[in-house]
Amino acid sequence: MGDSEGGINLAQLSLEQLTQLKQALEAEVEALTSSYMQLRVAYTRYQGSKETIKSFAEQEPGQEMLVPLTNSLYVSGTVDNVESLLIDVGTGYFIEKSSQQAQDFLERKIVLVKGKLGELEGALNGKRQNVEQVMMVIQQKSQQMQQQMQQQQAAQGGASGSTEQ
Repeated sequence: MGDSEGGINLAQLSLEQLTQLKQALEAEVEALTSSYMQLRVAYTRYQGSKETIKSFAEQEPGQEMLVPLTNSLYVSGTVDNVESLLIDVGTGYFIEKSSQQAQDFLERKIVLVKGKLGELEGALNGKRQNVEQVMMVIQQKSQQMQQQMQQQQAAQGGASGSTEQ
């Protein structure tokens, strides 16, 4: 965040500007953290789906099972075809794929999401470092202001003490 990196020279900013910058950076960290958590949920869901496909492929046609209609509502069903699956590809669209194609699809999604997680993690670490740098400069400037106020008070105290005699 210094001039050498082409960023903002923090030492030239006022305390108020530094506080605003810190708040903006913290908001960015919060947004990135939210995105990261959403991607982690997607990553876990894709992995779970891939494992479910593997276990479903081992089922025998005609075997009874419970089919979820919602998170808490199930109906009885029988396995008819373990090789043909409907895959949710987003925004309400489903495509029919074989078990292997579905696993390949999910593996591509897992790799994509894992890469995005890595990118977000790097961006988050960078933003957190920026917040720390701004906080250090704020602390330094606050200490400098306190020292200046103490010096002014000491100078005023010494000057008023010499005039009282």
